[in-house]
Amino acid sequence: MKIKPDNRPLYQQAEEALNQLMKGLSPGDKFPPEPALARSLGISRATLREALRNLEEKQVITRRQGVGTFYNGPRVTIDSGLETLASVDTLALRQGLHCTTSGLEVAGEPARAEDAAPLGLTPGTPVTIVRRVKVADGRPIAYLVDVVPQSVIAPADLPQGFDGSVLDLLTTRRDLAASHAAADITPVKAGRELGSRLQVPAATVLLLLEETIYTRDGAPVDLSRSYFVPRFFQFHLLRRIAF
Repeated sequence: MKIKPDNRPLYQQAEEALNQLMKGLSPGDKFPPEPALARSLGISRATLREALRNLEEKQVITRRQGVGTFYNGPRVTIDSGLETLASVDTLALRQGLHCTTSGLEVAGEPARAEDAAPLGLTPGTPVTIVRRVKVADGRPIAYLVDVVPQSVIAPADLPQGFDGSVLDLLTTRRDLAASHAAADITPVKAGRELGSRLQVPAATVLLLLEETIYTRDGAPVDLSRSYFVPRFFQFHLLRRIAF
């Protein structure tokens, strides 16, 4: 099981070796003690701890001081093409995962200038803001914020304990016929607030998908900001050669 050095940093090779080890484990299984594991890999305990720290940040393992290291099981990964306009709930369901909602906040607020512009509103126009964390397999995977004109959805229009998707709600409205979106995706640091909501370190880089959703006649009806924990998502894009 000893690592054969190559050009990569040693902790990355150790992490790869640990991934191989975990293929033979079941969720809840305990790792060998760190001294024995380091000896079997032929690395220092410091290098081993760096590899374990990376796996812990990915929530693949749990380390309990004075108790040991435990395998959590394979990580949740939602795979999607960016060409498709679909909610997190829908994407998860397609892969046999069930999403739940935690930390739901629904509020009526005056639109800020940066939110009003994409929606074609005057700053201060009443909007409904829906904030929540999406959880899959017991793990926070995304923080979602939707800003919707109150002429489209008022706070009272959402059922108590709303557990679904604003996008899915809009697509079922025959009077709106939400059909497409203009989107940008950028990396952002979680910071304290998002880090706390998503249970990740503040320095964690999240993927921010910001999109304005339009009806078939081009009217903007939702400004959506989705902060994804990257280890739970894999996005891809089909590109074609222009002729």
